[in-house]
Amino acid sequence: MDTNNKLNDDLQHIQIGRDKEVPIETNTKLWFLWVYDDGEWDSERITRSDSILEKINDENVKNVFCTWHGMYKTNLFLMDKQKLIKRLKKLK
Repeated sequence: MDTNNKLNDDLQHIQIGRDKEVPIETNTKLWFLWVYDDGEWDSERITRSDSILEKINDENVKNVFCTWHGMYKTNLFLMDKQKLIKRLKKLK
């Protein structure tokens, strides 16, 4: 097996610039993972949106990802932090 092709296939599961497609308003099986500036990380299920909102609002959160199993496969979405905060506030 050609490892370069396998790596490229795996990278296609990371979605950048498509975060608005993630159905945070309707899907209760989503998981969010955020990474702090110091490399530490945490995660939470969408059912605890207040907890997610509180934690990602920290200025030390560098990146926020969401795992979503869509129609064909599971993808990891790089989320726009500020847009995600606005969307989570609407869920309250």
